[in-house]
Amino acid sequence: MNKNLLDKVSTEKLDMLVDALGEVIKEMRSAGGTSDACFRDESYWTCFSVRNMIFASLRRHAMKSESSKL
Repeated sequence: MNKNLLDKVSTEKLDMLVDALGEVIKEMRSAGGTSDACFRDESYWTCFSVRNMIFASLRRHAMKSESSKL
């Protein structure tokens, strides 16, 4: 597995970042009017992509902690 910067961040901080990005995405949806406007917005998709990268890092954190317990 390749190390990336998100793997060096604590789980608590990653959780906070996911929550913050979720709020930003929710606000963008409500401010955008139609869903088509959101789906065409590059910053909307950037937030979505970053959130998915954080979820992947959280998954790696969980797998690492499970393997250390065995």
